[in-house]
Amino acid sequence: MEKQKILIVDDSEMNRALLLDILEEQYDVVEAVNGVEAISLLSRQRADYSLLLLDIMMPEMDGFEVLAYINKYHWNDSFAVIMISADDSPENIKRAYDLGAFDYISRPFDSTIVQRRISNTMLLYARQQRLEEIITEQFYEQEKNNKLMISILSHIVEFRNGESGRHVLHVNTITKYLLKQLVRRTDKYHLSKPDINLITIASSLHDIGKIAIPDAILNKPGRLTAEEFEVIKTHSVVGADMLLNLPVEQQEAPLVKIATEICRWHHERYDGNGYPDGLKGEEIPIAAQVVALADVYDALTSERCYKKAYSHEEALKMILEGQCGAFNPTLLLCLQEIADTLESELMDTSSEQETKSIQDVRDIIDYDRLFLNEKRTCPSREQQRPQLLYIDSLTNVYNRRYYDEFFQGADDIQAMAVIDVDDFKHINDNYGHDTGDIVLQSIARTVLSCMRKTDAVVRYGGDEFVIVFYNIPADVFEKKLEKIRYSIDSLIINGPPELHMSVSIGGAYGIGTAKKLFKVADDMMYQSKNTKNKVTICFLNEKSGSKDNI
Repeated sequence: MEKQKILIVDDSEMNRALLLDILEEQYDVVEAVNGVEAISLLSRQRADYSLLLLDIMMPEMDGFEVLAYINKYHWNDSFAVIMISADDSPENIKRAYDLGAFDYISRPFDSTIVQRRISNTMLLYARQQRLEEIITEQFYEQEKNNKLMISILSHIVEFRNGESGRHVLHVNTITKYLLKQLVRRTDKYHLSKPDINLITIASSLHDIGKIAIPDAILNKPGRLTAEEFEVIKTHSVVGADMLLNLPVEQQEAPLVKIATEICRWHHERYDGNGYPDGLKGEEIPIAAQVVALADVYDALTSERCYKKAYSHEEALKMILEGQCGAFNPTLLLCLQEIADTLESELMDTSSEQETKSIQDVRDIIDYDRLFLNEKRTCPSREQQRPQLLYIDSLTNVYNRRYYDEFFQGADDIQAMAVIDVDDFKHINDNYGHDTGDIVLQSIARTVLSCMRKTDAVVRYGGDEFVIVFYNIPADVFEKKLEKIRYSIDSLIINGPPELHMSVSIGGAYGIGTAKKLFKVADDMMYQSKNTKNKVTICFLNEKSGSKDNI
């Protein structure tokens, strides 16, 4: 059986030798002479360690600094930390526990006590980790079911309303970004991460009352009469009443309370000129204020049966000029601050793929983008129809088989990129494969949102993606890869725990065979991997060895 690995961090060679003598028979022991060396080791191999024995008094970086660094980046999610010191003052012990230490051992060492404390710590930590995994799995399963039911109900409303099936997803996304930016800008509303999550989910139900509106009015292509508009306006009260008529125990649920506020008041306006109650300013719950702004922005930028879509810039201008009613000035600032993110997330032409099911992909994807060179032998239109066997069932991008059959022998590809998710094994090992799946789905959606119609995104391996480019200028290629890196770096996977993702990207630019471009891009990716969250590009048609690091 493989021994568990322990890292001893102490600038005293004698202390390390004493601990090594106590532990080496039972454990695989690694030594670091100071905090800086320990951080370097853990940054590369932290998943290998079960325990860290950390001295306090060390040059360059003391034990408390190391512990604060570990705690800041949640490295102690995968291993326990025991502080070791001759100073067992209450202040030191309290500070160690506050910074995330699991235990505290005082010098001089007693071999029996050290062995027992370490053994107990590892056992308790393993049990705690398993319990957290079970709770996390149950939480994600419950969240998944909640979102599924709300999504189904919301899509029923949209189906009747003739709106795009993306409206709920877009309102969710805009609401989430607005709330997060609002929290960064002000602490006035006291919104916690669970609050943001609840409001985002509840936003899906904002138009549930439209179920009661007659089809002839709801989907009328022309301008509504004053009487018809009054009927439409009733949907806010109807939606709230539907939720208020739930059983009493369900009405008390935080999600239902927030959803009721959103349903009734998402058409109120900050100056009091909204409906149904004419609320003004902060009389309107912040959840309803945020969803109101998200709803208006997506309504403007989406095509409806009665209007064409406005551009991102036009929509912002109309909202900021007050053409859609008055909104909270702070929220308008937040909207301006996240404008570029929203344009990337919602307005990119290829972002429609976010909400396609596999069946949608089979029926809709335009294969012309994959056969741009007339010299290539193109299958007939019917033969070009995507098959389920070419779509990755988890991420809805192309799979390895598709790459092998359509690109492996190609000799006219303009450029290629290889993307690898940083620390993915650590995520799977510590948070479970369900979390890992969510990470891959989120990254695939983010990559797709950055792509042109002529680009192809392939899930090449477990956590590795390949992008194939045709007819792309060098400067656009560079910008695309940097945009992907930045977009994923800004991506947050809601917890628990909250995960911040990064990727390492390698690129190869210059017309050539798929085999050659892939090898070069893969090599560049591994160069990026050394520093993480980097883009490294090799330009094949330039001088030998010419590479750009972005």
